[in-house]
Amino acid sequence: MDRISVLPKTILHDILGRLPDKDAAKTSVLSKSWSETWFSFPVVAAWSKDFFNLPELPLSPEDPLWLSKLDIFIEYVSKRLRRLHDQGLAVKELKLCMEDTCASMLVSQSHHIDKWIQMASESGVEVLQLYLTRSNDKFYNLPLCLAEAKSLTKLVLNGGIRLDPAFLNHSLKFFSVRTLFFCGILVGDERVMEHFISHCPLVENLTLILCLLYKPSSVGDPPGSRADYVKSLSLHGLQKLKQVEVQGIGEVYIDAQNIEKLFYNGAIVDTSFKLNLGSYKNLRWLSLWFVKRADMWLLEQLPKIPFLESLILNHCSLCERTNISGPQLKFLKLTNCPNLKEINIDAPNLLSCEYSGKDEPVISFREISNQLEVNAHILMTRQPVDRLRQFIQNIEPQEVLTSLSLFIFHPYSANSVFSRFELVAFKLLPGNYFIQLGLQF
Repeated sequence: MDRISVLPKTILHDILGRLPDKDAAKTSVLSKSWSETWFSFPVVAAWSKDFFNLPELPLSPEDPLWLSKLDIFIEYVSKRLRRLHDQGLAVKELKLCMEDTCASMLVSQSHHIDKWIQMASESGVEVLQLYLTRSNDKFYNLPLCLAEAKSLTKLVLNGGIRLDPAFLNHSLKFFSVRTLFFCGILVGDERVMEHFISHCPLVENLTLILCLLYKPSSVGDPPGSRADYVKSLSLHGLQKLKQVEVQGIGEVYIDAQNIEKLFYNGAIVDTSFKLNLGSYKNLRWLSLWFVKRADMWLLEQLPKIPFLESLILNHCSLCERTNISGPQLKFLKLTNCPNLKEINIDAPNLLSCEYSGKDEPVISFREISNQLEVNAHILMTRQPVDRLRQFIQNIEPQEVLTSLSLFIFHPYSANSVFSRFELVAFKLLPGNYFIQLGLQF
């Protein structure tokens, strides 16, 4: 017998935990010892692509060979969980990824998933990740037995999964959950998602991406066929919450005074967004994407964020003249913000300022650090020298810059453009700061 096989089970489990799931499963055929180690391994992970995405398989899910693969998949997961459950062994992680037709077929046999979640919950599951691709408006109803998973620390629900309003009548016992991730799921009532989150008092990381709200449909329509995006979210009492990502929700109120990092994406929001964190005193990192009238929000809210260090604005609509201030601001990034003609920055501790876009706004600094670096990614189509000169001259005051990096996107040939940029670098730049030019064609 090899020396590795005789190591304690805890060490062998640690080895398996460091391998990709597919490679870890292959160890079960090495020897009887490794087979026993594998079946006592507390991580159960199954990806449909490992069972179905093979060249020799037929495309039709009605084909007997395809159905036999589905049976193999179900038996594999059931056998792993049943063995751990019946022997009183822990199930630390349950990860299921069902793609396309496989997800649709498995949802039609949802009692299998219900049983898997129940066995995992009774076996002290700590991490539960479900990825179910939505197919033909079919959603898997998350079972109520999950409410008893007291040991759960991380819950990931992605895709065709539905939170039934019946959860509102249950006292959820998610006392240990630190991470919540909901993406593309369907909720029968906006209060269900709020109820779910509010019963995670220790949650630190919260992600909500494009969640759907069920709308009553006509008789015969499948659930979710008339779903719309969740419009509002209101959360209270989450004292441990530190990182939040929200996409596609127009009105957001979160009363969590310890939030340090916030990402908000309003790409599908029809109206001006409403974002209120209750208290901003610990917010250090803020990223806003596709926000309408972001300048109005910044004007009102930035003074309430005294310790903000990083601010990112991507595809946000700003007025022609925008003021940005922050006593502790160190990193500022502006990407493709339309209508912007003048930016006035009052940030004495700013170390890095990045700008990307097709226009050359006037960028002025009221009071800045002598270590400031400015990086610009500019799309130029005509008269690159004149536009480059104008952009550089629009940075005020110029003598304080220590580094200026320009990345020019241009359709011309590299040789002809580079000779022009050499001229710019040596004749048009005042001061003694360093300039770096990057070309992309």
